[in-house]
Amino acid sequence: MIDAYINLENPHKGFNSQLKDVEINKVEIKNIINANQINLVITSLSKYGETKKNLSNFESSNNLYPTLIIVDDKDFEQAIDLIKNPHIELTSSKSKLEELRARIHALVGDAKSEILEFKDLIINLKTYEATAGKQLLDLTFMEYELLRFFVENQNIVWSREQLLSEVWSYDYFGGARTVDVHVRRLRAKLGDSRKDWVKTVHSVGYKFN
Repeated sequence: MIDAYINLENPHKGFNSQLKDVEINKVEIKNIINANQINLVITSLSKYGETKKNLSNFESSNNLYPTLIIVDDKDFEQAIDLIKNPHIELTSSKSKLEELRARIHALVGDAKSEILEFKDLIINLKTYEATAGKQLLDLTFMEYELLRFFVENQNIVWSREQLLSEVWSYDYFGGARTVDVHVRRLRAKLGDSRKDWVKTVHSVGYKFN
């Protein structure tokens, strides 16, 4: 499922039924709290300026949302410069489902392959961000990598030495203590209700479930 902010003018509202067929989940602007709650924007050309304004608190030069703009045939010429932006695709208001699907795939690819989920935890592999509930976690790069590894390898007991090899990829200076420190920080950032996801297996290492 692709989470999208959708802002269409009335003549294009018929697209909503097609969007459901391509597994688009509409997210209302009032429910967007942080940038990674949506991974696509769909808007009419006439609403493009309004859409950019609505998302101004979440977009930046380093975080531009892939955007599908629906254009009436008569307006294609005035919108042609927009497709020079690699984050933008144009589609005709008369487009069929197959073209709509292809345009969206060109923008976001297989969105499911870029998301890891565990309970209310969402890890975005494209943006290197993780959210728990609706809270964006303030993780260092290695904390993020450790969390990602745990989610991808649930219910397996890993020794500290194995984690060093798999996550840090070499014999990291500081040894096993480095793993313990990162696990402790990760638990703290996950919060009291989630810290038990990372379980200590005494005399062995850690397990995530």
